[in-house]
Parts: sequence; structure tokens; C-alpha cells
Amino acid sequence: MVDYMPSKVAKMKKGDNICGYFYLKTSDVRVSNQNSRYLDLTLCDDSGEINAKMWNAEDGDEILFRAGTIVYAECLVKEFQGALQLRVDTIRRTTDSEDIDISRLVPSAPEKPEEMYAYCMRIASAIEDRDLKKLTVHILEKYKDELMVYPAAKSFHHSVRSGLLYHTYTMLKGARHYTELYPALKGDLLYAGVILHDIGKIREMNLMDCGLVSDYSTEGNLLGHITLGICMVDAAATELGIPQDKAVLIEHMILSHHYEPEFGSPKKPAFPEAEVLHYLDIVDSRLYDMEQALEATKQGEFSEKINSLEKRSVLKI
Repeated sequence: MVDYMPSKVAKMKKGDNICGYFYLKTSDVRVSNQNSRYLDLTLCDDSGEINAKMWNAEDGDEILFRAGTIVYAECLVKEFQGALQLRVDTIRRTTDSEDIDISRLVPSAPEKPEEMYAYCMRIASAIEDRDLKKLTVHILEKYKDELMVYPAAKSFHHSVRSGLLYHTYTMLKGARHYTELYPALKGDLLYAGVILHDIGKIREMNLMDCGLVSDYSTEGNLLGHITLGICMVDAAATELGIPQDKAVLIEHMILSHHYEPEFGSPKKPAFPEAEVLHYLDIVDSRLYDMEQALEATKQGEFSEKINSLEKRSVLKI
């Protein structure tokens, strides 16, 4: 009887019989030289990823073990063309009854979603303007389940589980400092705009079981998250009886936060809070991508080119 030992991807060695929970990053059907079907898989945990082969795949396995699935697997670590590879001996999908910390298997925000959501709700609940508070709290409550999981993108900045909430959370912290530094800013409006500026992303993208984006939705491709966000805010404002002059301010902040037409904003910010929202958004997204690139960079060297930053490299100081 083979003794399979729990192991992280980064610690696997040739000849090990390993077991554990993994996130399937990719899953493709292939045909071997012997004309038998097999699954070519990429298994991941928070330490790395590794290629795996599930030989003699049966009909339906490609659906059962599709990309984005969390699985339990028992495997032999082999070597192929100089790289480690897993031979899958046993694999199954996990069940809801299993106590699995998904954040240890898939790329996830560094803060707990429960704590980030609670922080956003505290700020929203403290908004003094009755209408803006009502609108913001309503949308936070309505889309809580989605906000706890959704990434902020399929790729580029905050494309991790709970990344949308993390992006909002860090921007909100920055917004509070700005209102202290510039007292003329209307904090209620800025906080509501920050919380709601990317809310359309939960309709823009389709989610896999693991909490990462599989692809953009039909309405996401046709309309984009800016238009969708405006529609969501407008619908909520109508439902709650929010005055149009209040709702249109939030809608303008959503519309203008990308600043340039080529990035989806047909209007530039028309008041200070909208201007600050744009720069909070761009600073947070750029710093996130820089930090991600620098994690894999040695001290004193330049990072790989960062696609989201016009293919610039950054120096790790």
C-alpha cells in the first residue's frame, strides 16, 4: 500500500508520493501516443504550481475536473524533460463538508474578506448624508456574497480571490487620509464613490468555483463594468427613492474614474471628489502591480516588464 504524505508544491521532490488539496488552474483533454485520452492538468497551492497527468481519462472527467475546481489528489512526483511532473493516482472533487482554507490554494487578498467587508460597512454606516448612506449600505448588503469573493480583474491588478474588496478597502483607507489633508473634500461623497466605483465588476466577469475569473460575461464584454455599475447604482437609487441629484454624483464618479475615453471614461472628473477617486484608483492599482512584480525580483535588479504599466520595469531598492 502506497503511503501518500501531505506536501506543498514548492517542497515536492522526485520520487515522493504526495497528497493534498489543490486548485486546478488548467485542465485540458489530450490524446497519448497510444491513442488513449488523458487530462493535462496544472495543480496549484499557495507555494506554486506543477504540471500533472491523469492517464486513461474517462468520458466526463474533463467536466468533473474542469479548470477552477478544488480537488484532493494523491500523486507520484516524477521528472520529465528536466522538470517535476505529477502522475495522478487518485483524484476527486472536494465537498462542502471538508474544512478547506481556499486562500491557501488560490491567489487571494492578503486580508480576510470578513474584516475588509466589516471595515467598508463601518465607513458606509458612518456617512452623515442620509441618502448617500442609504444607497451605499444597501448595495454593500445586496452584493455581500459577491464582494467577499470576486477578484477586481481577470488579469492585472487585484486579479485574486477577494481582490475587488481588497482594492476597495485600500482605496477607502487612502480616501480617509485625503479628507484629513484636504478638509474641503466632501468625505461622504468620496467614501460612497470609492465603495461603489467598481461595483459593476461583479456583473462584468464570470466566476469559477475557486473564486477566480473564468472569463468576461456577455454583458461585461458588451457594456463593461463602468456602464454596468452606473446601471446598478441607478436601479438601487430608484428603488430606494434617492434624489436624482445625489445619485448622478455617484454615477459621474463611476463614469469618470478611468479618466480617458480609451480606458472607458467618456467624461473626465467634474468635481474634486471625482478627481481624487481617479487618483486613488490609479495609485492603488499601479502600486499593486509593482509590488507583485517586485516580489519575484532580487534586490538591486529590475523586474520583468509590467504589461499594465506600459511594459515598464521597476527597480527593487
